[in-house]
Amino acid sequence: MKKTIILIIFLVFYIGSSNAQKFYARIGVGASAGTTSTLDMLYKYSYDGGNRTIRVVPVDLGSGMNGSVAFGFMPCKYVGFELAISKFIGFLSRGDSVMKMLGGVNSEATVKANVLSLIPSVVVSAGLEKVNPYGRFGIMIGVLPVMRQFYKSERTSVHPPNEVEATHEYTGGVAIGFNATGGVSFKVNNLISMFAELNFTGMSYSPTESDLIRYDINDVDQLPSLSTKQKETIYLKKINLDEQIPDTSPDKKLMKSYSLNSVGASFGIVFSF
Repeated sequence: MKKTIILIIFLVFYIGSSNAQKFYARIGVGASAGTTSTLDMLYKYSYDGGNRTIRVVPVDLGSGMNGSVAFGFMPCKYVGFELAISKFIGFLSRGDSVMKMLGGVNSEATVKANVLSLIPSVVVSAGLEKVNPYGRFGIMIGVLPVMRQFYKSERTSVHPPNEVEATHEYTGGVAIGFNATGGVSFKVNNLISMFAELNFTGMSYSPTESDLIRYDINDVDQLPSLSTKQKETIYLKKINLDEQIPDTSPDKKLMKSYSLNSVGASFGIVFSF
């Protein structure tokens, strides 16, 4: 029985290899929409003259644009292997935090994520000549994830108004996930094909450090006046609540995980060799 299965597999690869593309390069661009949201990053405040309220603003880190370059090898026309380099640039999620109170504080916070990923994948193809459906399944390794949070506020009760702008950058660690893609390629000639794809990405990211890279008051840089503890933070799975952290060392906080799950579409061109 085992010999029969091995023989069938060998025959499939042998028959498929007679028309295999062998090597190819793929270039694509696309857009995605997040499928999950983080609920503890941005909030919206309001005041109607009698009641103060606060509500969650869902932060969708998976929505954005992406571009990719991939190189693949098809040992037969039904199964192949691919390595892609993908760059994701996220859209801004906005928290319109406005407090209409006697203090007159108007504030706005936004956040976005960018990720450079390596995606090794297995390609399963129908092996058709002109219009060819295929699937691709791979592991996503986000080697350079970056998340930025921007904050701006204005206090109108003082003269002149006090304007504050700050930017936090979250880095470190590796984002791990998976990618599942279904697509169709359209052969133009023996060297060029066009493709269109739908894809799903499941990925999470836990930064290990953050830096306050901008802190302006009325357009005057205040970073030099801040301590290391105020500007830098490291994130750990366990911290000592009784530890006295000196001002010359980074602050310590518990690590959090942020979702980058998304569903999207892309299109592009394939060059066969």
